[in-house]
Amino acid sequence: MNTKKIWITAIFAGLIAAVLLYSSVISSTTSSEREAEEALEQQAVEEAEQEEAMERGLTNPIDEIEEGMRGISLFINRSEEGVSGYIEPQSHVDIIAFKKPEGAEEDDEEEEMGMGRWHEELTAELLLQNVKVLAAGQAYDSEGEALRYEQVTVEVTPEEGVVLSLASKNMDGFYFMLRQEGDDSIVEEPVELTRPIMRGADPQ
Repeated sequence: MNTKKIWITAIFAGLIAAVLLYSSVISSTTSSEREAEEALEQQAVEEAEQEEAMERGLTNPIDEIEEGMRGISLFINRSEEGVSGYIEPQSHVDIIAFKKPEGAEEDDEEEEMGMGRWHEELTAELLLQNVKVLAAGQAYDSEGEALRYEQVTVEVTPEEGVVLSLASKNMDGFYFMLRQEGDDSIVEEPVELTRPIMRGADPQ
């Protein structure tokens, strides 16, 4: 009789252990499947956001151009954009063009000591003031450059368009200064500044 009870107890214990083991395996499998599903969902969301960003960059809304005016687009390196990340249609900006030096000269006295310093001059010029922005967004030359450049389209007179066209060829880049809404003030005198810059390391 005792032997029979022992066998029955062992069978029940085995069944309970089997149920617990099965539940553990199912729970582990379900957890892994859930994590995999969440990872796939996250990947899908990221891909959708990238596609949406691409579409925004290629199909940016553009404000209406006033009669007699023109629209011209400027491409800017994002590391040199100023506040263009906050610019939107109907914003008003001042446009600064800057030019980097073609070369640099090293101090002869410090060259012998291995402490050569490189001198260069940077020139910045205020080209246009109170210019209305028609559109702003990403410009995609290739997949690898999708986040490197931004295109800003501004409204100008034909004469101002010529000025910007020449500057885009002769200068090295543009900065945009965002104006407060309703600020129509204009600086009458030409604004241009050339500043010497000293660098402690040899340019690469």
